[in-house]
Amino acid sequence: MKSFKFKSLLPVLGIATIFATNNVQAEGRLTVYCSVQNSVCEDMTKQFSQKYNVDTKFVHGGTGTIFGKVKAESANPQADIWFGGTIEPHFQAGELGLLEEYRSPLQAEVLPQFKGLIESEQGKFTSIIYMLALGFGVNTEKLAKLGVETPQTWEDLLDPRLKGEVQLPDPRSSGTTYTVITTLSALWGEEKTFKYLKQLNANVSQYVKSALVTSNLARGESAVTIGFVHSYTTEKEKGAPVEAVIPQGKVGYALGGVSILKNARNLENAKLFMDWVLSKEAQEIPAKNHKVYQTPTNVNADVAPQSTKADALEFVEIDYQKAGSSDEGKRLVDKWLTEIKLAK
Repeated sequence: MKSFKFKSLLPVLGIATIFATNNVQAEGRLTVYCSVQNSVCEDMTKQFSQKYNVDTKFVHGGTGTIFGKVKAESANPQADIWFGGTIEPHFQAGELGLLEEYRSPLQAEVLPQFKGLIESEQGKFTSIIYMLALGFGVNTEKLAKLGVETPQTWEDLLDPRLKGEVQLPDPRSSGTTYTVITTLSALWGEEKTFKYLKQLNANVSQYVKSALVTSNLARGESAVTIGFVHSYTTEKEKGAPVEAVIPQGKVGYALGGVSILKNARNLENAKLFMDWVLSKEAQEIPAKNHKVYQTPTNVNADVAPQSTKADALEFVEIDYQKAGSSDEGKRLVDKWLTEIKLAK
C-alpha cells in the first residue's frame, strides 16, 4: 500500500502534503507552489510522486500571494516550481529574473492558438497548462428573489438592484481581477475600464480570495460573481443553484502557467514535473478526478464536454508583452487599490 503523510507548512497559505513511494524511476525531492484548487494540487503532486518516486510537497496559495512569496524569497527560494495561476504574474516573475530558463519538449504539443506565445521570449521561462474563459456566475434563486434577469453583458452588472450582491476577487491575492482589468482595457481602453470598475464598486459587497468567490455564490451570499466559468459548472454539478454566463461579445480568457524558480534546489525534478504537467495524461486529471473543467492546452488531451472549447469563442486579443510586464502589473493593481478599493 502506498503511504503518504500530511505536514503543515506555511499555514497562512495552505497545507503542504508530502508523498513517498517505492517506484524506482527518479529520486530526490520537489517542492511545488500550487495556485490551482487544493484538491487538484494534492492529487497532481501525489500522482507525480508515485510515478517518479520523488518526495513531493506543495504549498497552496492564490496567484498574487505566491508571486509575492517568489519575490520575497528570491535570495533563498523555498520551492522549486510554480504550478498554476494566471500567466501574467509568471511572465512578470520571468521579467524580474526570478525564473529558470527551460523549454520543455512538451511545448511542441500546445494548442496552435497559443503557439506564438509559447515560442516567444516569455516561453523560455513559462509554459501553458490550461485555458480559462472569463464570465459571470449567478445564483438563480437569489436573482429571482431580487427580481433581476440573468446578466448577459458587463453593463448589466451595474443594475442598482444588485447593490451589495456582487463579489469578485482582490487582485492583490488573485490573478482573476487582473484578467478582468486587462480584458476590459482591451475591449474599451483603460480610462473607460476604470470608470466602469468605479461604478461596479457600488454593487460590490466585498473583494475576497478567489476560492471564496464561487463558494459564497453557491451559498447565496452573493447573487453575481465575476470569475472563470469552469468553477461555476462544478458548483452546479454539486447541486448549487448556480449558472455560468459568458458575456456577449468578445470573451476574456486566462492561461494557466507553470514555471521553474530561479536557483531551484531540485532542478532536474522540477523539469520532470513541468514535462509531466504539460502531458495529455496530467492535463486530463482535473476534469476526470475532480470535476474541475479547465480547458487542457495539450492538443492531444481529451476535452470534457463541460469545458470551454478553445476554438468555440471569439476571444479578446491580450497584449501579453504589456500585461506580462512587472511594471504594468504593479501599476494596474496599485491603480485599482487607490481608485477603487480605497477611494472615498
